[in-house]
Order: sequence, then C-alpha cells, then structure tokens
Amino acid sequence: MGNTSKKLAAKCTLLTKDEQKHVAATFRAASKNSERIREDDLIVSGKVDAVSLEKFWGPQIDPRLAQYLTNFLFGSGQEKSPSVDFNRFAELYVYNVRGTVDERMMVTYNSLGKDYNEEIELPYQLLREYCESIASTYIKILKSSSSKRAQTWISKGFRGRACHVQALGEAVAASIGGDMDSAQHHCTANQLSSWLQQNTLLKQLAELVFVNLYGINKKQGDESPTPMPTLPSLLPLPEGLESMPDYPAFIDLSHIVWLNSHIPQKYQHKWRFLFSSHIHGESFSTMAGRIIDQGPSILIIEDNSGYIFGGFAPEAWSLGPNFGGTEDSFLFTVAPKMRVYPATTYNDHYQYMNHHTKTLPNGLLMGGQFNFGGIWVNADPFGEGSSAESCSTYRGYKRLSREPSFRIRSLEVWGVGDKPDEREVSVLDTNPEAKAILELAGRTRHSEGIREPPPL
Repeated sequence: MGNTSKKLAAKCTLLTKDEQKHVAATFRAASKNSERIREDDLIVSGKVDAVSLEKFWGPQIDPRLAQYLTNFLFGSGQEKSPSVDFNRFAELYVYNVRGTVDERMMVTYNSLGKDYNEEIELPYQLLREYCESIASTYIKILKSSSSKRAQTWISKGFRGRACHVQALGEAVAASIGGDMDSAQHHCTANQLSSWLQQNTLLKQLAELVFVNLYGINKKQGDESPTPMPTLPSLLPLPEGLESMPDYPAFIDLSHIVWLNSHIPQKYQHKWRFLFSSHIHGESFSTMAGRIIDQGPSILIIEDNSGYIFGGFAPEAWSLGPNFGGTEDSFLFTVAPKMRVYPATTYNDHYQYMNHHTKTLPNGLLMGGQFNFGGIWVNADPFGEGSSAESCSTYRGYKRLSREPSFRIRSLEVWGVGDKPDEREVSVLDTNPEAKAILELAGRTRHSEGIREPPPL
C-alpha cells in the first residue's frame, strides 16, 4: 500500500488493520490518488474498467442500490455534495457490515434520501425496494462469481431469475410489520429498529454485499461471495449433482438462499441431493428408500398450479407409526411468495412416514393430524397430496398449495449438512419394516427399469 493509502487509513479508526489496507487501496484507485471521490468515479453503469471500484460497483450492483449508496455518500436534494471523503466512504462499509442498530438505521434513512429522525416514517414500498436491491446485488455477485459452488448450482438450472429475486426482497421486507401478509404503507422508527435487530437474513445479505463491493477479504476459493471469517455463506455447497447434466431444477437460487437461512446454522454449509421424482421416478417406496437414515432434510414440492412449498425435517426420516422431529421443524412456501411457518410447540406432529400398513395412513405427513396435515403426500397412488386450511403445529400457517388437494408436478428431497456418521446405528438395523421397504424399493426400481445415478 502506498504512502497515500496509509495516510487515508490512519484517518478512519473504524476499520481493522486488514480492512484499512483494502478500503484505502480501493479509495485511492477511485479517487485517482486524491483526498476525495467524485460521484462519477465511483459508480459506472454496466461497464468494466481498470479501476477496481468500477469493476465491483459497475456490472455487479443493482442500479437501485447504486442510487441508495449515492444518497448516503453524497447526500440528496439541495444538500448534495459533488464529492466524498475517506471517512464517509469507510462508514458506509463499517455500518453495513457490523454497525449498531442506530448506525444501521442512519444508513437506511440516509440511503432512502431521508434525514435520520425518529419522527419520520419511511414509505414501506421504498423500504421494500431497498431490500430488493440488496438481494438483487447479492444474486448478481453470485452469478458473476467463478467459484465452483455458485457455478455448480447455476449450471444445473438454478438461475437466479429476476421474479424470484424480487420475491426474496419482498419476503425480507414483509417481516417488518409482524403479519407478513397484511397491507403495509409506512414504517415507524421503532418498527425499523426492531426489524433490523431481528432480521438475520437482511444483515447477512448486507454484510456479504458490502464485503464484496469493498473488496474485503477477497480470496481464491469456493466461497461465493467471499464471507467474513465468522460469517457462513448463504449459498450451501451442492453435493450429488455432478453426474447429472440435465438436472430438472424447479426452484431458484433465491429460494435456496431463503430456505438455507432458516435452517440451523450447523447444517447450512451443504445440501446433499437425495431424491427427485423426475430422476428416480414417481414411487413412494423409492423416495422412502433414498431419504431414510439420511439426517435432517428439506422436502420441496411443486403442485400442478405452480405453487412451490415444503418442510424442513430436523430428524432423519424413518418408517413407523409414530411422529418424529423437533421444534426446529418448519413449513414454508417459496412460490408465489416466500414464507416460513415455525413450530408452535402446541403439538409434536412434525414428521410421519409409513407404508404398507393396514391400520394407519400410508404416506408422508408434516404437521397437523391425519387427513388434516400441513403437508400430506400419499403413498399409493403416489403423486397425490393435500394441504389443510389450518395447522396448529406451525405458527401463522396458511394453506401451502393453491387448492386443498393437488397433484404433484415435482418433488425433491435434499439432505442438509454432512451425511450422518455411518458408524452410528442405522435405522435399518433397528427397524425391520424400513429394511423391507428398502428391499421392495430395489425390486421396484429393477422391474420398472429406473436408472439409478451413481451413489451420492
């Protein structure tokens, strides 16, 4: 780092020593070794140039976020300044990455062109667009990344489409009023303060976006975007897709980020492909055989109306007459809206799966009661399901599918986190019925000519 950068870094005590090196070098490049940055030097729309800030803040930034950052750095209206000094430039990074609630509130107000005043209410639509711009920039960074992690998802058809990115931003903003589906027009300072404290996903998105925009901790490797040392990537490592050139993806990068942010952190680093109705066939026995004894998992269903929903099962699936799972379980929708319904602990009907029984229902259930489940997948015939109007197992629950009864267009199951230690006692060793189902599934696959992909 040159002498000018050292002088600049010394002016801002908010930065760590390593951050000073990166931020000062970036500031120096954009300011052409002067004491201030002009607005025109900072953000270049859609063009990649030699200047490092143009590389980071040109094609990778959502145009709306570019305007919001301009508002914070240079001001707006009659008080707008033609240039910005190093301290203000560094504050934008620090307040977004590790700022206090008050500092993050100030950034939000100033970015939206408002003075930070607790008497001023923010228009909800403006706040929603702010969240959408952060989500959009994060997905743009993912899609432009050369990391294997991001490119594996993208190459298999998980695209990061604009409509789903918009839905992700809407879901982040919608929680500000409590009831995510009630009409909202304005946001008070108290609501904003509570929301900033409680919305973990917004904080993670903002951290990852600004770490990348400022070129902090940039390394060669698989993290995409590169996170801070203590911050897990919101995008999990996909496992099991390598041998499938034409994977029938029906969810989106934005859906993966949304769902992954809600499962326990110890499982967020990896998703393991277990079952797809398009690849393995429409067979309940085959599905059961591939998801039993695989640890926590995410079930994702697309119905015949295009609604996409599912549930997180915090325990390994097993066949039997009893409910399993824990209060970490939740149900969700990702299309047409992204919503999560956490456990109420009113009952423990989190997950149930049974087959070939005469006295109990045969199928998969998450939440509620038999015949009134949050999610019910019928075993025979496979392909039919239902979602009840109400479900006391999950808080705020609303019917997940468009119609109470539906046909399954697509169904897939992903194991999350590392595969359970094979040295542990297998469900199959203690459950003869489960073992019989697996054997039946093997015969069914053989007789139906279903081609198995290589082992996971």
